[in-house]
Amino acid sequence: MKKMNLKLNRLWTLILPILWLFDVQSVFAQSQNEDQQYGTYVIKHLASKAFKGRGYGLGGDKKAADFIAAEFQKAGVKPLTAEGYFQKFTLGANIFPEKVDVKLNGKALRPGKDYLIWAGSPSLKGDFEVVHVNRIDLYESKHVDSIGALAAHKFLLIDNQKPATETAEQTAIVKESLLRLRNDETFNMSGVLVASNEKLTHTAQTKQTARVVLLVNKDDLVLSDIYKVSVNIESKWIPNYETQNVVAKIPGTQMPDSMIFITAHYDHLGTMGKKAIFYGANDNASGTAFMLDVAKYYAQHPPKYTLVFVGFAGEESGLLGSIAFVQHPPVTLSKIKFLLNFDMVGTGEEGITAVNATVFPKAFAKLQALNQEHHYLPQVKSRGESCNSDHCPFYQQGVPSFFIYTMGGIAAYHDILDRPETLPLTKFAQLKQLICAFVDSL
Repeated sequence: MKKMNLKLNRLWTLILPILWLFDVQSVFAQSQNEDQQYGTYVIKHLASKAFKGRGYGLGGDKKAADFIAAEFQKAGVKPLTAEGYFQKFTLGANIFPEKVDVKLNGKALRPGKDYLIWAGSPSLKGDFEVVHVNRIDLYESKHVDSIGALAAHKFLLIDNQKPATETAEQTAIVKESLLRLRNDETFNMSGVLVASNEKLTHTAQTKQTARVVLLVNKDDLVLSDIYKVSVNIESKWIPNYETQNVVAKIPGTQMPDSMIFITAHYDHLGTMGKKAIFYGANDNASGTAFMLDVAKYYAQHPPKYTLVFVGFAGEESGLLGSIAFVQHPPVTLSKIKFLLNFDMVGTGEEGITAVNATVFPKAFAKLQALNQEHHYLPQVKSRGESCNSDHCPFYQQGVPSFFIYTMGGIAAYHDILDRPETLPLTKFAQLKQLICAFVDSL
């Protein structure tokens, strides 16, 4: 019996570590699954039809802000100030809330698929003759002046396919020429059609341009056959639209006067008429979901530094929400120890990139070392300074900042294809683990 007990004890000595390992892996897998489920839940809400592309003038931005504030409250994360979760500011918004009908030679085009309306375009209705030019015609400014006169009260159709022989100087001239044709009020053109094989990519604009500009996919068009453009476009410019950042905090347990910011913009490009919605699942419902998931974690695991979470509006209009924050800061910016901004983090098959990595090499080395030690992501890639997301206004005020985005996966961007069902959230949970480890190491 003693020998049998001894053998059993030895057997348990071998089995227990294995069972413990399985238990740890099970907990780890469950945690990853919960993160992904929560991320999916947030993204499906923010990038749903009800939120209307989280644009302005149709209530989408306000509905999104209310949802984010409710998620903070549900997690027990309180507002940053006594005024509540919202920091309000105004911006200009040009929107297309009603009709956006476009026909070429009487054939209707599909909004978002066959064409886009330049986001600053004014209203226009009617049938218009077409004047044809190509990109080479725009190489000299005198040609642009004559083109403008030739296309008076008509639509200018530009074959914008770039010749292989075009020089960098000519490319710059074409860019300037297109700006003139869009904005110069001395031209009497009714509108401009820009046709190319490039991907249709939408934007946001805070004011109206001089005339309607249509971006057309020329793949299935014989441009030389087009003689008539029919449009019925209803746009609305709101010069002082009130929107809001959403701001919350978790007080630090050891150094509450020193802050770490976790940020993401929640706005997107709204709608183009009744049929085309720019859902913005990856850009940037994913970053907003990530910010909320990190907030949920630290609500249960209080940090040593105070964490401030900001969902920015106005990013797509020119970083206007983050600019408003630094111009009217509810906290002392010099007390921000580090800012981590997340924009487009819905993939991750190829790892992440950290913008400003070369500016803050010690912090980046720490981020990279943590990833190498724990094997969270395939790689943590370095990138230099770039003013391409909401970290920038803070960085310009001296706040140490990274802007982080994931790599790989879907290529949908600023189009109607950036939808929740296409977003894999491949490394969503692992990115959270890396970022929490980084925050805890500061």
